[in-house]
Amino acid sequence: MPTPRGQAADWGDPWPVQGVRRAEPEPSPGVAALAGDGFVAVFEVETLETDRDEYQDHLNNAAVVRIFNELRTAYVAARFAPDWPRYVRRQGLTVAVRELHVLYESEGWMHERYVGATRVVARRGKAAVLEQRLVEASTARPLARAWILQLLVGADGVTDWPDWYFELVAEVQGAPVPAVAATRTPWGPPP
Repeated sequence: MPTPRGQAADWGDPWPVQGVRRAEPEPSPGVAALAGDGFVAVFEVETLETDRDEYQDHLNNAAVVRIFNELRTAYVAARFAPDWPRYVRRQGLTVAVRELHVLYESEGWMHERYVGATRVVARRGKAAVLEQRLVEASTARPLARAWILQLLVGADGVTDWPDWYFELVAEVQGAPVPAVAATRTPWGPPP
């Protein structure tokens, strides 16, 4: 009989992220602004050549979405590995982005330095709600922000997040993750 899917899985690559530095970020106005807004996991972001808009030399729209995806992975790798990724793999689960809303606040250029951050802001029904920000490091000029609804999906569909995950998040972020009503709310930052 074959081994069930995920049982042999482990957290093999401790930093499976592209374009996000693993080390603590250098002090900057951008880092200070994100920390001042309550983000506890802030990362320096390096643009990739594929992030360049071929006609205008600024970051293309897909670059910001890619960066936010990498920041979510960096947040897990830096703060929740190996326990959370190992659990997800061994239980045969997938963390799926159900909704991703991006607000572009200014234009970003390839020569600029960026810092970004991620945090879990609420439990909404079976969803975890995340907030992300990306700013220019030397000025703290906002580039973009995102709100994400993440679901935990198994073989039988969407499942509840284990309580210990939110306990781990509370320990990392320094406060409990509030539960909010599972109703559809207007687009924008969670209440």
